[in-house]
Amino acid sequence: MGHTLEFLRQISNLPTVNMAKGWINGDETAKQMLARVLKERPLLLFPHPLHRIPFGINNIVEIIGPSPSAKTEILLQVAVTCILPKNWNGIQYGGFGHSVLFLDLDCRLDIFRLSQSLKQRIAETNHNSTHPFDMDLFTDCMKRFSYTRCYDSFQFLSALKGLHTKLEKEGNEHRNGVHVLMIDGIGAFYWIDRGFSSLPQMNPNRKNICLQTVFETAVQELKKLLMMHSVLVLATRTVTTQVKGWSKTEYREYMPLIWQSFVTHRILVRPLDDKRKVHDRVCYLAEWLLPALNLSDEFFVGNAGISNLM
Repeated sequence: MGHTLEFLRQISNLPTVNMAKGWINGDETAKQMLARVLKERPLLLFPHPLHRIPFGINNIVEIIGPSPSAKTEILLQVAVTCILPKNWNGIQYGGFGHSVLFLDLDCRLDIFRLSQSLKQRIAETNHNSTHPFDMDLFTDCMKRFSYTRCYDSFQFLSALKGLHTKLEKEGNEHRNGVHVLMIDGIGAFYWIDRGFSSLPQMNPNRKNICLQTVFETAVQELKKLLMMHSVLVLATRTVTTQVKGWSKTEYREYMPLIWQSFVTHRILVRPLDDKRKVHDRVCYLAEWLLPALNLSDEFFVGNAGISNLM
């Protein structure tokens, strides 16, 4: 009995137990609780056309549309907002200061386009300053952007597995610890993997790579990331759309159910039917499917990036 009491006395002095006691006995107002939660799990409001919904960590946002429909451009502009700091040397840039991990499955991202967009955002913010461009700020931002190109599902799954170590490193380097994972072209290898599914199994003791196992493994790895790190996932996917009537747009769903049920938000983007152009800028339409919002937004894509239609 004496040994048991001594053991209980010792564990009651452990830091973890003391922290738990402090949390249980603590008292805070609703305002203090909300400020603490938003600091630990911040809501991110992205630029047009994703501006309708604030996103939190562990959200899986899918941007779908025909090719081309500015899906990669949307990721690029969001990436610029993420890697820019909120302020730098007393100047407000309105960014998030978060790291971006970009997995390029479509192999279409133009890094030069990313750097030019970032430089333009910095110059526009500094237009009243005596130093319109800050190279130190540009370098600091680009350090928060990590790019990986994948040519098949094997490389994609390998990259996902390697993100655990990368995120731990990023978390140590950046104090906010929030990361945005972008997957450009989540269905890029769909037909290749579907073809493998019809091949005879070569080794009965080994699970063959096929469409279902690829997405089962991908979702499993992403769930592990979400459990261990503060991550927001944005993925693009090419689909075939068909306009029904004046406002109804349908698309052909082909992804496995495990991925469909994993997605928390979905937005459909497509070019306007009239191929409208204003000053060489192409106009697109964005519709929220998940959650279903009874509205749509038009936006332009030009050399300066994405702008809403006014």
